Amino acid sequence: MKNKNFNPENLYQKLQQATNAVDQKHFHNHAQEVHHVKIRPNKDVGLGKFKHDPLIPGGYIAHPTTIRAMRKDIFAAGEEVFEDLEYWIHCEKCNTALDVQFWIFCPYCEAHFPSPLPSPLKSHEM
Repeated sequence: MKNKNFNPENLYQKLQQATNAVDQKHFHNHAQEVHHVKIRPNKDVGLGKFKHDPLIPGGYIAHPTTIRAMRKDIFAAGEEVFEDLEYWIHCEKCNTALDVQFWIFCPYCEAHFPSPLPSPLKSHEM
């Protein structure tokens, strides 16, 4: 079951509410860019991993399960992902630590995330 808190519109609204150290709006919505990343399936790549694609510059290869598990809409600012959206949990089935902002289900064991989600980990307890 998909968690509605992690749909793109809800994530966008959360970022719009973020403020910086001087209590000003941290992100602006007028400078949007959409980047498409080419990811080809390759069963030789480990689950939950990505490797640079030797055939497509700037592209990646990943296991087909990893590609199915990844969210298609990910927010980022340049090279950085948003720490404001981090939500680390342990998969209940394989106990792997995952940041739910990137995954629809566990890319390692294909388990679906519980709904509601458990409390996030206090740190990236791996």
